Amino acid sequence: MTIAERIRLYRQQKGFSQAELADRAQVNNKSLSRYELGSSIPPADVLKNIADALGVSTDALLNDETVTIKDKELMQKFEVIQEMADEDKAIISRFLDLTIRDFKTRKTYSM
Repeated sequence: MTIAERIRLYRQQKGFSQAELADRAQVNNKSLSRYELGSSIPPADVLKNIADALGVSTDALLNDETVTIKDKELMQKFEVIQEMADEDKAIISRFLDLTIRDFKTRKTYSM
C-alpha cells in the first residue's frame, strides 16, 4: 500500500472529506488531492500535519504495516475502545489477554 492509499484510507476511516482533512492539516485542498492520487508526495512537515489531523503517527502513513480487521463489528468496537479513558482500556486489554490465553490453551490441548 502506498502513502497515497494510506492517507486516503485513514481519511475515510475518520469520515473526513478531502476538504475537511485539508483544513485540519492546514494544507491546500488541491495538494491533498495530489497526495491521495499519488501524483505528489507530501514534504515531511506536511506529512506530520496530515498524520496529526488523522490521529495517527507518521510511521503509520509511511509504513506498509497496516492492521486489517475484516470483521466490521469488531472493528467498530475497537474504534470505540480507542476513545475510552486509559483505565477502561486497561480493563478491556486485560480481559482480552485472559480470553486469548484461554483460547490458546484450549487450542493446544485439543490437538
